[in-house]
Amino acid sequence: MILPMSEADVAAVLAIDPDVREGQLREELTRAWARLRVDRAGGDVLGYVLFWHVTDEIHLLNVAVDPRARRQGRGRALVEEVVGYARANAAAKVLLEVRRSNEPALALYRSLGFEEINVRRRYYDDGEDAIEMMLALIR
Repeated sequence: MILPMSEADVAAVLAIDPDVREGQLREELTRAWARLRVDRAGGDVLGYVLFWHVTDEIHLLNVAVDPRARRQGRGRALVEEVVGYARANAAAKVLLEVRRSNEPALALYRSLGFEEINVRRRYYDDGEDAIEMMLALIR
């Protein structure tokens, strides 16, 4: 079940996503434009998504699923939650960046209708490129 994230979920999300910092996560919970959702099953947090609602755009920033719960459609459900939110709030598009090497994520986003719109060379700290993707909702 996908629900809004609360302070009580911070520790579980930190365990799932080693790249996010606790202070950053707590700050996102206070931002008016930030939206955080968790995927719960049996009381456990198995995934989360962080996105921003900025004017008529949705910026999908982070999606992570517990490694033990992958390949069960949880990542897809979290991204579909974002797209559903975008449609319900009349957003024009959903934007994201993803590592060039993250083939599972690229395949997921493509299957949901996202298109590659740009490459950001050496975007990540380790020098890897980012692929910018967009899902246009208003054409």
